[in-house]
Amino acid sequence: MTETRNKLLMIGAKYVHQKGFNNTGLQEILKEANVPKGSFYFYFKSKEQFGLEIIDVFLSFFEKEIGGVLSDKSISGLNRIRNFLKTTMKELENANYTGGCPIGNLSLEMGDLNENFRVKLSQAFTNMEFKLIESLKDAQSVGEISQSIDIETVAGFILNSWEGALVRVKAEKSIRPLAILEEIIFAKILIK
Repeated sequence: MTETRNKLLMIGAKYVHQKGFNNTGLQEILKEANVPKGSFYFYFKSKEQFGLEIIDVFLSFFEKEIGGVLSDKSISGLNRIRNFLKTTMKELENANYTGGCPIGNLSLEMGDLNENFRVKLSQAFTNMEFKLIESLKDAQSVGEISQSIDIETVAGFILNSWEGALVRVKAEKSIRPLAILEEIIFAKILIK
């Protein structure tokens, strides 16, 4: 049962990332998963519950892949943030500037429409921001950045700016918005 449930979530996450939650049909997910049509509600009580659990899939992906570089304690805090931005740029270039952050995409689509989604997405952003806070604390503790920097505020700024840059990357089909963000962060904000 768990294997089929996880398969449905992974396939659903792929489609939601590509097409959005409302444009993703259960039938296409079930067909790809080779699961009978009536079986979906055995695993999930509703499409909403399915969507909420997809947010966990997206957050897990972030923590293991792109955001995973923020957890690598063998690298300095400042370089972890730099690697985070470089990894994002590389992933987007490899994807021909499509996709972006699935949590950001889903927030744009569902944040105003469904309170349960809004709350779950807000929690996901908090978890993502915490990874940046940890890196900034490590950078500050070894003198890579100024002691006067308000870590929580800067982490929020980086995450918010990163999400905005991802939207622009998709619109411009260029890595330029992330390159500008990187330049501002390291030349103007994260300084000694």
